[in-house]
Amino acid sequence: MRGVQWMQWFAEEGVADEAARTGDTAPDAGEQENFAALIRGRYKADFDARVQKILDGRLRGLRQENARLRQEREQRQEQARQAIEAMAAQEEQVRQVYPEFRWQREMENPAFGRLVCAGVEPMAAYEVVHREDILRRAMAYSAKRTARQAARSIASVGRRPAENGGRCVGVTGSDPRGLTSRELADIRRRVMEGEKISF
Repeated sequence: MRGVQWMQWFAEEGVADEAARTGDTAPDAGEQENFAALIRGRYKADFDARVQKILDGRLRGLRQENARLRQEREQRQEQARQAIEAMAAQEEQVRQVYPEFRWQREMENPAFGRLVCAGVEPMAAYEVVHREDILRRAMAYSAKRTARQAARSIASVGRRPAENGGRCVGVTGSDPRGLTSRELADIRRRVMEGEKISF
């Protein structure tokens, strides 16, 4: 226990000797200066320099970030401008397939605008955005075409020549004056569909 006390005395003496050599002595309890007084007083220049260094570092970082963001914004604007120019140039090509296409009207749709600005071709972007309408029209066209082909097929079966020996009736030409109004309506419909009728 005594050995420990001696070591503490030597340690305290070492601290006291160091303070005496450097001139840094702790002020008495009544003389302690607060932080604000120190940074306004004898450490003002050091404190101001340190604060300025911190602010300069932060401002430099903000300036670099602002420059990067400005450059990215300019790149996005340039890409958008190029996409719009390309779309205007391709409008006629798209309108050959989709006559209702107007790029100015389509750009009001955010989904179309995002796709075009991302580099998607205008026709592909239009097809993606309007796929349901296009599919509905394609199905209607297909149904109409199938019905027309079925009607032609049924009509052609009736006009098919009889095979040899299948019928004993001689071939006679039909007289259009003897057709009923229903038969005439059927012929008119077939002519409207592009079929050639001969008697």
